[in-house]
This record gives sequence, C-alpha cells and structure tokens, in this order.
Amino acid sequence: MKKKASEGAVITIETQERELTNFITSDVHFDSIYCNRSMFFKDLDYAKSINAGVYIFGDFYDALNGRFDPRRDMEKVRPEYRRENYYDLLVSDAVKQLTPYKDIIRMIAPGNHELSVLKFSNTYLTDRLVASLNDKGGEIIHGHYGGWIRFAMKPGGNRKGAMIINAKYFHGSGGEAPVTRGAIQTSRQAVFLPDAELVFNGHNHNSYHIPIARERMSIKGRQYFDIQHHVRTPGYSQAYGDGTTGWEVTRGGVPKPLGGCVVVLKYSDNNKADAGNTIEVYPKIHAPEPINALNEMYDGIVFPQE
Repeated sequence: MKKKASEGAVITIETQERELTNFITSDVHFDSIYCNRSMFFKDLDYAKSINAGVYIFGDFYDALNGRFDPRRDMEKVRPEYRRENYYDLLVSDAVKQLTPYKDIIRMIAPGNHELSVLKFSNTYLTDRLVASLNDKGGEIIHGHYGGWIRFAMKPGGNRKGAMIINAKYFHGSGGEAPVTRGAIQTSRQAVFLPDAELVFNGHNHNSYHIPIARERMSIKGRQYFDIQHHVRTPGYSQAYGDGTTGWEVTRGGVPKPLGGCVVVLKYSDNNKADAGNTIEVYPKIHAPEPINALNEMYDGIVFPQE
C-alpha cells in the first residue's frame, strides 16, 4: 500500500489490492481510569487478524490533567500518570503499548481533548505520538480534526481503471444529543458533503451506521442510485462506571457502547459511477461492563520507579 499526502485536507491512500479492510474507531481516552483498555487491545488484535488498517479519529487521549487545564481532576487519571512529567508519560506509555500495532495503524487524528492540551499547555500530543511511532518503523498519517481520505484502488497498478472512494472524517462537535444520539447530523452532513461515500464521526461516544440512499446523475446523463454511509464510533470510555457515582452519573448521563466498525472497500470491474455496492460496513460494538473504574478496571502500577 502506498500513502501520500495531497493538498490541504485531503489524504490519498493508494492500493493495488482488490479489497481493502479498515477498522475505524475514536475516543479511546487511553490514559483515563475509565478506558476499557482490554477491549481496545482485543479490537486491535482483531483488526490485525483480518488484516485491517486502523484509523483513530480523535481523542485517543483523555489528557485532562494538565496544570492549566480547567477540566483537571486527578481522580480520573490513571495513578501511574500522576506525576510532574504527566504529558511525557502519556506519550511514552502509549508509544510502548502501541508499538506492536504500528504496522496496522494508518492514521491517528486529534480530537477536542488533544487540541485543548495544545491550547492550554502548548504541546501537541497527537504529533508526538505519531512521530514516536513512526520513529519505530510505523508509517502513520497525522490526521486533522476533520479532513478527507481518498481511497484510490488500482489493481495491477492500472491508473486508468482506478476506483476512487471518498471518505470524510470529522471528530465531532456539540453535546451528547441524548434523544437522537447525534444522528440528526447525518441529514445536515449529507447536504454539504455530496461527494462523500463515507462520513465518519466520533466525539459523543454514541454509535450508529445510517445508510442514506441517493438518486444521482452521471456525467453521461445516466440516472443511478448509491449509498452514502454515515458512521459514528463510540470508543472505549466507560465513564458511567457501575452507575453509582461520578460526574457522568450525577449529571444524568447514560451508559455508552464501546468499539468501532469494520469498513470493507471492494474494487468493481464495472468501474463507473453506478458500479454497485462497493462498500460494506460492519459495526463492531460491545456492551460496557458494570464496574467501579478504579477498584475493578485499573490494572496498572502506581508511581513506577525508573
């Protein structure tokens, strides 16, 4: 597979394979005591087993305990990170644990948590993570808060017969949307993203796959129909815990699903605008666990000594 940066917000990923499998996720919140790391790594192992490229669209880090961060709450950070060089530890530990997966991770993009750290503490955690993993042999793309991925499928290297699939990714915005779970955004995004076959969102820890059928007209004047796939990924934060206490509970929050989705792109020999179904989406969603985060989930060591 060949990856190359294009102009502005567009990243082009070229492949000579006839089928390209991807695992899409977001909102890992890796350093939080509420992160279900066991489930996250099981899904990474699953992605490796099916030869899927992994895309993480924002909020890999929780990172809310910087000195000048107004969200600071030491009870929500894993105890081994409660030290003066907090941000350094977040990067070094994540690099150590993600290195075995560096060959399958295709992109890591920032979310509002990483950009908040950049704003208040002038360090870019996403940049440091991607650079460190690439120093160890990875070829990971540093994504943006929002952007485009242009999948160019060229079996045999045939540029003339290339099939292009456009994916728009956006970490997300707004609140939790307890009734619609953010699904109403699909109608808005479908209007201003007419060239996207795939639209990825995260941010509010909800999950959905909503296929929208569209009536289209080819440049040769042929009517056809296609599907625009809207996918929202929930991530791996279990901030609701066992429902007994904590900010998520006292504010009236609800338990959220965990996981991501598998997106399979298939090359069509009938390489035309109305070529048919070339995109398959399989949500990979798990139920949260009713646990007390610090006492039952946390399995690390406290204040390790170098």
